[in-house]
Amino acid sequence: MNFQAHLKNMLEMMQEDIVVFFVGGIVVELLCSITLGVLSGPLVGGYMVVMILWLKREKRAEFNDLFAGLKRFGDLFPFFFLMLLVMVGFVLLVIPGIIMTVWWIYVLPLMAHKGLSLGEAMKLSKNKVMEKGFFLHLVFLLMISLVPVVILTMAAAVVPPLAVLQYFLFPLQCACLASLYLEQVENFDVETRQGASGAGGRFTSSPPPVPPPMPPPAP
Repeated sequence: MNFQAHLKNMLEMMQEDIVVFFVGGIVVELLCSITLGVLSGPLVGGYMVVMILWLKREKRAEFNDLFAGLKRFGDLFPFFFLMLLVMVGFVLLVIPGIIMTVWWIYVLPLMAHKGLSLGEAMKLSKNKVMEKGFFLHLVFLLMISLVPVVILTMAAAVVPPLAVLQYFLFPLQCACLASLYLEQVENFDVETRQGASGAGGRFTSSPPPVPPPMPPPAP
């Protein structure tokens, strides 16, 4: 698990198109909060698919694509019930909530990107986590969630306005998770991925058509 590569991909993503990936992520986060999580599956799923396709150099990021998951509402809505189950695990006893969060870290990307059902995604996600290492996935979640929150809380104790930065973590966390998903589930080499501006970049246009050969000169 290459933590440095995931952070690098996240930074490149935000630098490439901050409007779609960062501002769009904030919009998705607000809509999920307003709807009490009911639209989390379609909205966050569509958001992560945009990131996944961008990382794989398959499609440029477009703002309208953030809401593409709404067209698959029936397929992605069941993720809401998984969220409720994890919340119950945290409320009743923290440890079950942590275990379920780690087990099912890939459920939403699998549903949105692979088109799996909730049950299939839960099973495959758990198998991948146990295969690749439960502890490594737990450390990853702590690094992208708990650690930044603790750092910002300590900074806000000195400079109170910095507390608002906690609400901007969501796009960064999703970007890291999309990169992790490609590495662990699809065996995508996230470390050697070339930048958009480099040679052989991310979205190369098709080569110009080759002109037909000139006819031979008349004798």
